[in-house]
Amino acid sequence: MSGKYPPLTPAQVENILVKAGFSLKRTASSHNQWEGYVKGKRRLVTVDQLSRSSEIFGKRLMKSMIRQSGMTNDEFYSYR
Repeated sequence: MSGKYPPLTPAQVENILVKAGFSLKRTASSHNQWEGYVKGKRRLVTVDQLSRSSEIFGKRLMKSMIRQSGMTNDEFYSYR
């Protein structure tokens, strides 16, 4: 997930979700949960709030959040 699909910071992921029509549903300590509808299906995406805003998510977390969103990598990154 590099080059075409670079790792992102929590703020960048949340900006993508907002542009894709998601809204903040819940905040629980170090995680925010975003709700949206993709292809007619309700989706919940949990975004970990890392201790420093400049930290980036690893490959595994990025893959998990994209899967939760119901979008493909191309669809997700098109909102960037």
